[in-house]
Amino acid sequence: MSRSRGHDPDAHLVAKHPLADSVGDGSVRIESRAAVVHLGVGRLDLLGRAAAEGARPILVTDGLSRLTEPFRQYLVDTGGAWVVRGQDGLRNGLDGRRLDAFTDAVVLGPPTSVDDVAVPYLRPEPADAEQLVVSVSVRHRAAAETILGSTAELVATELAGAAPTGWGTHEPAGRPWSRHDLTAAARDRMPTSTRFVVIGPGSASTVTAQRTDHGVEELTTGLVSAGPIGDPVTAMRIAAVPQVLGRLAATQLPLFALVMRRPGRSDLLQSPVLQAPPAPVAMLLGAPAVRDLGLDPAAMAERFGAVVAGRPRIPALVLPFGRRSDRDPVRELADVLDDIGFSRVADATEMDQTTRERVHRATEQ
Repeated sequence: MSRSRGHDPDAHLVAKHPLADSVGDGSVRIESRAAVVHLGVGRLDLLGRAAAEGARPILVTDGLSRLTEPFRQYLVDTGGAWVVRGQDGLRNGLDGRRLDAFTDAVVLGPPTSVDDVAVPYLRPEPADAEQLVVSVSVRHRAAAETILGSTAELVATELAGAAPTGWGTHEPAGRPWSRHDLTAAARDRMPTSTRFVVIGPGSASTVTAQRTDHGVEELTTGLVSAGPIGDPVTAMRIAAVPQVLGRLAATQLPLFALVMRRPGRSDLLQSPVLQAPPAPVAMLLGAPAVRDLGLDPAAMAERFGAVVAGRPRIPALVLPFGRRSDRDPVRELADVLDDIGFSRVADATEMDQTTRERVHRATEQ
């Protein structure tokens, strides 16, 4: 987020916040020794205030701390960074770049060579699960009968094997799972955009509801543990991803979806070490994008293996990847986006900036 004009965050923004350890140079430093850093109500408030004033939040921990997925998302979306203080100095906890100062984390870009990367970052921890990285956007009518949360529920139930158990505006997400209660909370806050945390056994995601010119857009982003690596049930869940996206298109009006897989932690926590790059499993182009892009479903099926989903009159397309041993799923995704034009796809599906960056990275591994 860009720095707001007319404000001096060093002077008054977060200097008095109880979780702000230091403020200066347009940033606010948050120190934590917690084993797990959650998106608690205090951190949520501090990051939100910092973003509103244009200050860049910097979380500082040692190398033993882990981040929850909701906290990681919100830290990144507010322009923040994670700095790890180790015996060898400072490093960026998300990309491993060596740092000389805390503020370098919000000034310097990603490392451009291995010499820029701190050695401890290159020592990944063992993976015990297949993680699915999920991004789904759905369009709803701004109507009384609209219910949010169905996407998070479908993804968790089908791909993690268990429905969500809790939701809230921060962690711990202590309210019992209820799509109707979540919808009521979002409606009460409209037209302000609201982000909710949704958790369950093997799933951790955020659901963001916001008004648009076309109604209400619901963005569901998060992680799913599909199960232990090498387990037959895990393999079945991953293989079912295209069908799950097809069900999504049959029951709602999705704009876009991308699901990727990677080995990782079953508890879905983010460690300050190198993670395996995710491989695309399936992408969905919603009916509005298929129409606006002028895509021919038959031609897309022949060229890229696309499967028609949703309503016959206004079809969506699901594109599975990685089903052929002689094809690289990263290349398959890149070929589709290159053929249509990435910018055209991003515009037609109304991708937010975070999703654009995630999809772009997925084609460059």
